Amino acid sequence: MKKLIPVILMFLSSLAFGQTKGVLSDRFSEKKESEHFVLQWNTQQSSEKEIEEAAVFAEEVYQKLSELLGEQHMPSAKLIITFRGEGVDPETYKKSVPHVDGQGRIHLYRFESGGYLGALAHEMVHAVRVNTQPRWERFFEEGLASALAHYLYPENKSFARYGYPLDVVAGYWLVSGKGIPLETMRIQHGRLNLKCSFQTYVMREDFFNYLVVHYGIDKLLAYAYADAVGIIEAYPKYWGKTFSELVSEWESDLTRRYNAYEGAAQLADEYFKNTPVKYSRACEAGIDY
Repeated sequence: MKKLIPVILMFLSSLAFGQTKGVLSDRFSEKKESEHFVLQWNTQQSSEKEIEEAAVFAEEVYQKLSELLGEQHMPSAKLIITFRGEGVDPETYKKSVPHVDGQGRIHLYRFESGGYLGALAHEMVHAVRVNTQPRWERFFEEGLASALAHYLYPENKSFARYGYPLDVVAGYWLVSGKGIPLETMRIQHGRLNLKCSFQTYVMREDFFNYLVVHYGIDKLLAYAYADAVGIIEAYPKYWGKTFSELVSEWESDLTRRYNAYEGAAQLADEYFKNTPVKYSRACEAGIDY
């Protein structure tokens, strides 16, 4: 019987990965399966080459996340990824953003910088964690996803940087005084996260990257899988300082990095002129929050 146990476990595992986390959408005509994913798309929106590249990259990201988080934190069923065409409509300039729905399905859009793949690592973190955490605090979950994606792929400069350095983009918002305070961003996450996405995503990413660089990835992961995840009062237990103290530290560090970055002001100006940011209005204190 003992000899049969490993075989039985392998069989049960194979059954699980024959299932999907969430229901397949009927909006797509094409489907492809890999070891841990089911990919769906329409031929009018996505090419076979894009899907093949996405399938390979998705498995690479999955493996890296499994090594970082531990297999016990990975899903027991295949994740669904849908490919939905352009992130910015070329006629109306309407913006669509990559996201994970309540069923844990990943929905991707194509952007000039990064194509479909730029946001995949970020969204996969959400898909791995959605519906499995005792407390889902959205500000932290977005920060965690950005930090882990950056940790695994530091060279990636896709949404919402569109190829520009994080020091420059996040630094501009902070130094110019046009950024949203992180405490406001945290408290009003539901109202501001997508509405002000060009501000919220880069500033929050830089803050959580700061925690990883200066305090270590282990502290971030310990908090992420603690019963206290999402509780702001628990920050001192993991980082030795309050959230407000950490934000103050980060602001000083980002200001220093922006001022030390050669040509930062010119790059920031190019960012606003040459990326989809030019089609959106920045959120303002007293108007939006």
